[in-house]
Amino acid sequence: MSNVFNFNRLCALIRRQWVSVGRIYLMSLVILAGIFIAFYGFNCYKYFVELKVGNNIGENLFSFRTPLFCILGLFFITVISGSYFSNLGQKTKAIFELMIPASRLEKFLTSIFYTVIVSLSAYFLLFFLVDLAFVSHLRSTGSSITTIMDDSGGKLMNDNWIYFFQLEKSEFLPYFYFLPFLLNALFLLGSIAYQNYQYIKTAITMIVYIAIWGLTFAYVMKLRTDNTIGLGNSTGYFHDKNNVLEILLVIGIVLTLIFWGLAFLRLKEKEV
Repeated sequence: MSNVFNFNRLCALIRRQWVSVGRIYLMSLVILAGIFIAFYGFNCYKYFVELKVGNNIGENLFSFRTPLFCILGLFFITVISGSYFSNLGQKTKAIFELMIPASRLEKFLTSIFYTVIVSLSAYFLLFFLVDLAFVSHLRSTGSSITTIMDDSGGKLMNDNWIYFFQLEKSEFLPYFYFLPFLLNALFLLGSIAYQNYQYIKTAITMIVYIAIWGLTFAYVMKLRTDNTIGLGNSTGYFHDKNNVLEILLVIGIVLTLIFWGLAFLRLKEKEV
């Protein structure tokens, strides 16, 4: 078989892989839907119970959405990525996987397609659909408009039951868009590099690395600032929060590309 990249063979491999991973993906989405519905259902139930005994306007009814979306989403991408190549750690299954008539590049691109494009798209769509259903139902039962006074004495109308995709995003959020891709690259590498318990070993390695890096950074900063006098109006490149976040974004993108590259090289060298 030729190891030269072939688009038609890539499409065939993607279709073939769906037979293997499609059922697992659908089961994971059902579990996710259950978690989303449980959170929304519990908070809505609590709201209606409180409404019977008081004047609850549901101001903080959906305060759980942002942390749930972010934390569960990052966890989901790590689980999917960390298990994609787990069969390579089992000799009998590894032989079958390595004998698939496709180049290593096509296999790696297929893994990116399923663990990044399909996973993130399905997660976003599922969360938005559940949010749309619950918020639409609540908006059909009443209104949660609150009036607040601004600094000039004017009145501002605030809708507490807006859809998740209409929420105002933090101006710093785009600087962290690299995070799910970085986690994908890291756990994808771990699923290839380790023979067993790939997810656990990768997670432990990541935690240890972050701890060492954080302690080292704190120690270096302490050494640099000991016996120095801080200036209240310090200026400089690193005193601008946007500059620091831009550096963080660049580092995140570079690390993602490095880990993807290492994962591909490790896949090329993989033998039974």
